[in-house]
Amino acid sequence: MPSSLEHLAERDIDADDVADVVFGRYGPARVRRGGRGERTRWFIIAPTAGGELMTCVLCAARQRDLESKDAFVVPATGGGDKRPDFNRSMHVCVSARMSVADEVRSHRSWRRNKGER
Repeated sequence: MPSSLEHLAERDIDADDVADVVFGRYGPARVRRGGRGERTRWFIIAPTAGGELMTCVLCAARQRDLESKDAFVVPATGGGDKRPDFNRSMHVCVSARMSVADEVRSHRSWRRNKGER
C-alpha cells in the first residue's frame, strides 16, 4: 500500500487515519463485498476526521503480506509491540484513496436509507 499512501500523505493522512476509516471511527462505514473465494474484496467507504470520505479495499491477508517491510498490524486487542501470529481471519488493506463523486453519492444515499442525514 505504500504507493496509495503517498498521495494520502500529501493531505496529511497516515496509516492510523486509514485504520480509523476502516473501523468507522468518525462515522458509519459502508461495507460492500465483491468477488468470490480467494478473490473476495471488501470495499469500505467512511468519513475521515476532516469529514471527507475515503475508500479502502481489503482482502484476506497472506503470510507474505505481514512480512512486507511496509506492513503494519492493528491488533484486535491492545498491548505490546510484538506482531500477532498470522491467522486466516486477518485482512490487509490493499488500497486507500479519497472517494470519488459516485462513491460519495452512494454513501450519502445509503446513510439516508439508514435514517441518517
